[in-house]
Amino acid sequence: MSRRTVQAIRSALWITCCWIAAAVVVHWIVRRVPTHVARELTAVATGAVMGLGSAWFELRLVPRLVRSLTMGGLLLLRTFFYVTLCAVAIHVVTMSLLGLAEQGGLFNYYRSTQYRDFVFGGRFLVALAILTLVSFLINFVRQLNRMLGPGTLMNLLLGRYHRPVAEDRIFMFLDLNDSTAIAAQLGPLRFNDFKNDFFYDIAEPVLETHGQIYQYVGDEAVVTWTTDKGLRQGNCLRCVFLVNERIHEARDRYVARYGIVPEFKAGLHGGPVVTAEIGDIKKDIVHSGDTVNTAARVEAQCRPLERRVLVSEALLNRCQVPRELEVEDMGKRELRGKSEAVRLFSVRARA
Repeated sequence: MSRRTVQAIRSALWITCCWIAAAVVVHWIVRRVPTHVARELTAVATGAVMGLGSAWFELRLVPRLVRSLTMGGLLLLRTFFYVTLCAVAIHVVTMSLLGLAEQGGLFNYYRSTQYRDFVFGGRFLVALAILTLVSFLINFVRQLNRMLGPGTLMNLLLGRYHRPVAEDRIFMFLDLNDSTAIAAQLGPLRFNDFKNDFFYDIAEPVLETHGQIYQYVGDEAVVTWTTDKGLRQGNCLRCVFLVNERIHEARDRYVARYGIVPEFKAGLHGGPVVTAEIGDIKKDIVHSGDTVNTAARVEAQCRPLERRVLVSEALLNRCQVPRELEVEDMGKRELRGKSEAVRLFSVRARA
């Protein structure tokens, strides 16, 4: 089973468990009759159906729509979907199961006074309003977390970097090749779309390898990992080649839209940095130190050495190289701003 499948299963389970908890809480809030095991299980089943529907929507449909909708438009679409999903699940799943458990037939509950009291007595609207509010808050947080980057919102809320923290991190500078020539060929507006498509396509490999997109600088993306996550199973190295696979899969789309398939180069280095919150009216979490600068200098050597991926010796000595990759010693190189030469290695996929 691929890591992508495992990640999708974990996300689906997390979403489903959240909806089960929400359905049980709503059941406790709106009930007016003595509860029993059948009613509790009905609430769990309703939450499970809403959770599975939500997981399908979030993991299958939203990724196809996210590029074409604004944040507000996507939030409205999500809210509309969840209102409809909750209403249908309550009427179909809850009422059918209660009919079997209490009325002796699948459709008998719809003809009971309890059903009419639930719908016209206001409890249905209360339940729907609570579930809609919960879905709106969950989706707002998910969307904000996606915009800021996984973990950034939580770090800001908890104040993890309110005071500077010294930590060990890995950085990858990933840069589009021939961006000036491509911009001249496509024009500024189409080149921005081209660049944005590329940044969208690298997101999934970054998430799959437990990385985080630190920032975008022009036509360059800076990716970072905590050392334990980046070194585990060679995640920081695998990420580059997962990006390459992703671009290869989308080759026909790029050719149809732009007549060009993006190519890139990458440089990786790891070491100590200082991480801290900065700013007042615009908060951000930044990493500073020689490690970040060195990673940028390593990437700058890709062109003169005619290699796609370069890694510093300091990082490669600590990293487990996946079996599908091989390394080539490129010797020591003088890097701008460094007093000592740095040994670099090229990493490529095995034939």
